Amino acid sequence: MAALQEVVRRLNLASISEALREGLRLLLREAAEIEAADEIRAFYKDVEAPLPDGVVPATDAELEAADDIQW
Repeated sequence: MAALQEVVRRLNLASISEALREGLRLLLREAAEIEAADEIRAFYKDVEAPLPDGVVPATDAELEAADDIQW
């Protein structure tokens, strides 16, 4: 319980209920993003999905740098 109260304090939320609602909102958003990604993969099957106009593919170095980022 103390850890949850610390989260509420650090995120400047009004209550534990607000923290739980925010957590559920984020989980639902992530689930929707995962579902959308799965639908895109299913649509394009074995072909790589096209990038939006004006977007340049990431280089191997950029992908490696992103993998090395610590949150």
